[in-house]
Order: sequence, then structure tokens, then C-alpha cells
Amino acid sequence: MLNFNDFFKSLDDQLEVMWQAILAESRFTQAILHGDIDKTLYAIYMIETFHYTAHNARNQALVGVRENPSPVYTKFCFEHAAEEVGHEKMALHDLRSIDVITHDTVIPKPLPETETLIAYLYWVAANGNPLRRLGYSYWAENCYHYINPLIEKLRSTLKLEDSQLTFFIAHSSIDEEHFDEIKKIIQRTCNTQDDLDDITNVMETTLKLTSKMLEAVFDEYAKLQAGTSTRYSFLKNTSAAA
Repeated sequence: MLNFNDFFKSLDDQLEVMWQAILAESRFTQAILHGDIDKTLYAIYMIETFHYTAHNARNQALVGVRENPSPVYTKFCFEHAAEEVGHEKMALHDLRSIDVITHDTVIPKPLPETETLIAYLYWVAANGNPLRRLGYSYWAENCYHYINPLIEKLRSTLKLEDSQLTFFIAHSSIDEEHFDEIKKIIQRTCNTQDDLDDITNVMETTLKLTSKMLEAVFDEYAKLQAGTSTRYSFLKNTSAAA
């Protein structure tokens, strides 16, 4: 018989290790924590966030169309996907509110690391154990314990109002309820140790890929500052406005 309390503790313990490494070692998170972030770096991050978030509802729904272990899980997939639709628009709204983009701005294609995360989630959704995508949801809906200090530092450094942080504020309230639902659906649908192992693997892999995306964001920012990349050249005047 599966012990879900032990399983959730093992996931939480692993997330603690991984998040502490990200907070301590990522150049992006360190820039935020040390107050070195400007509107340009923030905008690059939010645009990449827009890209992968735009696919979350779709790859979640893709799990739902597969043959799933129970109707309960199928219903969960479609309901959760419906709730995620349009969330990416808040990321662009927040950037328009600080005058770094307009409605006419041509958004560049995602960085390769962002595309890798997107592609992996589609692969997970379409192949293997359908339950394993819950590993991504487990940490994505349960990350605010770690990122709230980053959000507050962003708020103070860039002098942002709540109306300019709608993406993060909306998710912080929605995700708490979603996280409880995810734990319940894991308990209702997982029947084997393989199910739990698959969820663990996807949780770890997607968080690692997200960490690589954060590094790519900082790399792209550094290239822009050095004049060696034009991907985000439309943001070149936003540093001075930060």
C-alpha cells in the first residue's frame, strides 16, 4: 500500500534542495536578491514566461484526451486546463503597465531553453504514464514559498504596484487551491510505485529545465548589454528607466 504522506514529504524535501540551489546559484535570482535587476532583465524573463505559460493549458488538456487511469483524472485535466487559459496574457499586461512594451510590440520567439521546457511538457503529456505530468504541477503550483521573497524584492527594486504584478499575484492565490487539488488527485489515481516514481522524475526534470531557462534569460540580458545579441534590442532603453 502506498504511503502518500511519505511520498509528499520526499517531494517536498527534494524541492527544498533544488530551490535552495537555484536561489543560491542562479545569476538571475541573485540579481533580484541583490537589487541588481532592471526593467530590461525583468522584461526578458516575463516574455519567456509568457511563452511557456501559453502552452500550459494546451499540454494539460492533451493529457486529458489520452486513455487515462480514471475518469476523475480526465476531468481534472480538462478543468485545470480551462483554468489556465489566458494566464500568459497577464505577463504581457504587466510589461505594458511599466512601459517596456506596447500592444504593437513584436514579441520575439522563445529562447531555445524555453522551447526545450515547452517541448518536454508536450512529450510528457503525449507519451508514457499520463499521471506523470502531475510532477510539473506539483512544484509549479507550490513554488510561492520560494519565490515570494523574489517577488517582494522585484516590487521594491522596480517600484511596482500590485496592478503591475498581476501575473504573480493572481497565481499566488489560485495556486494554493490548485496545490490541494493536485495532492488529492495523486492520492485518488496513483496505484503503483511506478506512478510515484514517474511523478518524481517529471517534477525534478521540469524544475531543472526551468532553472536552465532562468540562466538563458540572464545570458540573453548580458548579450544585449554587450551588444552581441539583437533578439531583445527593442528593450535597450528600458534599463535607464528602471
